[in-house]
Amino acid sequence: MAENRKEQILNILKEKKSVRILDLSKQLKVSRETVRKDIMEMEEEGLLKKTYGGAVLDEANIETDYERRRAENKGQKESIADRAYQFIESGDTIYLDYGTSTYALAEKLVDFKDLTVVTNSIPIVNLLIHSPGVQLIILGGNVRKNEDSLFGTFGLNSAKEIFVDLGFFGCAGIDTKSGVTNYHMGEIEISKVMIHHSKTVILLADDTKFGKSALYKTSNLADLDIVITTTMKDLEAEEEFLKYGFEIIKTEGGEKDD
Repeated sequence: MAENRKEQILNILKEKKSVRILDLSKQLKVSRETVRKDIMEMEEEGLLKKTYGGAVLDEANIETDYERRRAENKGQKESIADRAYQFIESGDTIYLDYGTSTYALAEKLVDFKDLTVVTNSIPIVNLLIHSPGVQLIILGGNVRKNEDSLFGTFGLNSAKEIFVDLGFFGCAGIDTKSGVTNYHMGEIEISKVMIHHSKTVILLADDTKFGKSALYKTSNLADLDIVITTTMKDLEAEEEFLKYGFEIIKTEGGEKDD
């Protein structure tokens, strides 16, 4: 019942952009306290923003559905994943952050021999769970359903005890002013820990992410070692990013999907 209500609330929000708890209570035929609890949980899942007496759908800071994002710029993501794969060696321990760019890399690791993968992404777990050469370490926690990822105190505490050779991270935006940003507060807390627990930090970001910012800051640009991206047409912007000390690797091919 709760999941059905949440889906209804989200559909109403997508249509109206904002809702009042009182109106939802009448429309859904449940108490205001029930609606208030649903809205609080949906905010924790990154589905909406709670306001006084209601909620809003902040389209500037809400991501598209995971499956749809996996199909966006697929050629670019595969090209970036191919290049990222070249950094991984037998015997490595790596971290794969939640997101679709890291999933594209995980797809290339199914038959890898002698690799340990730490992740908080349920799709990556499902992809690699039967790979005999891959040992999985899953950071537990609360499930964020629209991203199929894990976050919260349990996963954060686990991350604090783990150190890896390579950390691969995605983002919603990378900008010289705001740094690396993403959408969900709970998930970026785990990302922050793993960035500092990775010997080498590699960001996977196609060129559409440059110059953009999302709601929550994941890291400073100085925390990055390598950024793997596609062709950057703005050479002046590229020079600005290089001032922060990380290497930019531009892949060949990977045209944007129509």
